[in-house]
Amino acid sequence: MLKEDFLSDNQIIELFCDGSESALEAVSKKYGAVMLRLARNVLPDEQDAEECVNDTYLNAWQAVPAAKPSNLKAYLLQSVRNAALERLRSSRAKKRGGGVTVSSFEELEECIPDSRREEPDDNEKLRLQLESFLAGLSAEKRTIFLGRFWFSYSVTEIAGKMGKSEKYISNQLYNLKKKLRKHLDRKEG
Repeated sequence: MLKEDFLSDNQIIELFCDGSESALEAVSKKYGAVMLRLARNVLPDEQDAEECVNDTYLNAWQAVPAAKPSNLKAYLLQSVRNAALERLRSSRAKKRGGGVTVSSFEELEECIPDSRREEPDDNEKLRLQLESFLAGLSAEKRTIFLGRFWFSYSVTEIAGKMGKSEKYISNQLYNLKKKLRKHLDRKEG
């Protein structure tokens, strides 16, 4: 089986800087599938997921030349995740939650102290605390946590990827949420 040749991230960024439409083709070829998967994990509607990926392409076209991100994949995934979460919030506001299941994002919000959610200017501090929390986890627990709360994988998907039972993953997530809450409460006090 032949491995597809992809341009390096630096080459793709240079294409963006040159205003070459081939930058979008290269991003689509290299990262399109993972971007769509992330959007699908957050959004229940396929068309919404595809629109978020398209919004990310537009955002990349406009922002990458100035931003010149050091990690293009992370930059793109952050963009598509933000677009998907914003679309989910907007959709839920219109429906007022009518029968929509709790997302992993909302599940994680349960762990964040109320005072944090009331202070939008405190996002950087919260980000640093989350990074500190993640740094203190074993590789397995970090993979479980990020799988659920960053990539929005279901418990079943995480269990399958890790070769563990769903009950094991559910228990780990429960314990990780408790540990995160304690970590954030401790840092806040």
